[in-house]
Amino acid sequence: MRSAFVFALAGLTALTFAAAQPGTATPPPPPPAPASPPASTQPKPATPPPINVPKPLTRVPITPPSTPPGAAPVTPGTPAQPEAPPIPNAIPVPDGPVIKTSEADGGILIEDIKIGEGYEVKPGGAVVAHYHGTLKADPTVVFDSSFERGEPIPFPLSGVIEGWQKGVPGMKVGGVRRLTIPAKLAYGERSPSPKIPANADLIFVIQMVDALQIEEITPGEGEAATNNCVAVTAHIIKDKDGKEVEKVEAKTPYIWLPGEFEAMQFGVEGMKVGGKRRLLVPAKMNTIPMGVITMRPQGVPLIVEVELLAMRNLPRQRGR
Repeated sequence: MRSAFVFALAGLTALTFAAAQPGTATPPPPPPAPASPPASTQPKPATPPPINVPKPLTRVPITPPSTPPGAAPVTPGTPAQPEAPPIPNAIPVPDGPVIKTSEADGGILIEDIKIGEGYEVKPGGAVVAHYHGTLKADPTVVFDSSFERGEPIPFPLSGVIEGWQKGVPGMKVGGVRRLTIPAKLAYGERSPSPKIPANADLIFVIQMVDALQIEEITPGEGEAATNNCVAVTAHIIKDKDGKEVEKVEAKTPYIWLPGEFEAMQFGVEGMKVGGKRRLLVPAKMNTIPMGVITMRPQGVPLIVEVELLAMRNLPRQRGR
């Protein structure tokens, strides 16, 4: 034990002696790690070149094309109000001396202001007409007027008040008639408008613009169709020049739903299964509802040859 200690001590002494001998190079100490410069002297990252960002565009109010000339411009900073759809110009209500006076069933006073020269409307027919409705007790109260809206209305006579059903037949296209209708043949106690008191007598000025012309070819059998039915037909549709635009044969018939084609809906009213008719359709009754796909031209007169193969009447619509 002691000899080992002496040997270790002698080795340590020899190493010390050798390190102290002259001419012997002492290895240099490793270089110190570079000190971090003070925060204030640290190099700043290079600044990226500036990016040219375009200035936001200034919004300039644009007057919609439908704005009439001379309209006030839109004030900057104020949201523009949406343009209302164009309203047809109001049409003056025709007036003049009475040419002919008569009375229909129920006490309806008929005064013809102008006798038309076109097709004569039949009972239960369908028409395109202007109308102007006032109270007999106070003619200054207008409760409804297509003249003010500037657009005539297509409708079947079976869908209006009884006073119209009795007072309109006999009018010809182009004619003007004034009807004074007792309350019992108008709306009676059930007024459709706050402007019409219960049990009010009414006055209508009617201008006959056009009418659905019906030519009976073959009478059918069984129950008569109403203007609210599902009709199954074979038919040929032609334009006013006689060019065929649609043809459906009996072996592959077409099923018409109410509202799909007004002229067909109005034209089959009164038909019986097996019957055939020829219809001259006014342009105003030739419209295509949204969602219905057809190659039939719209907004033009048509000629329709129709055969009723089957039908089913539906409940009358409310308000008719």
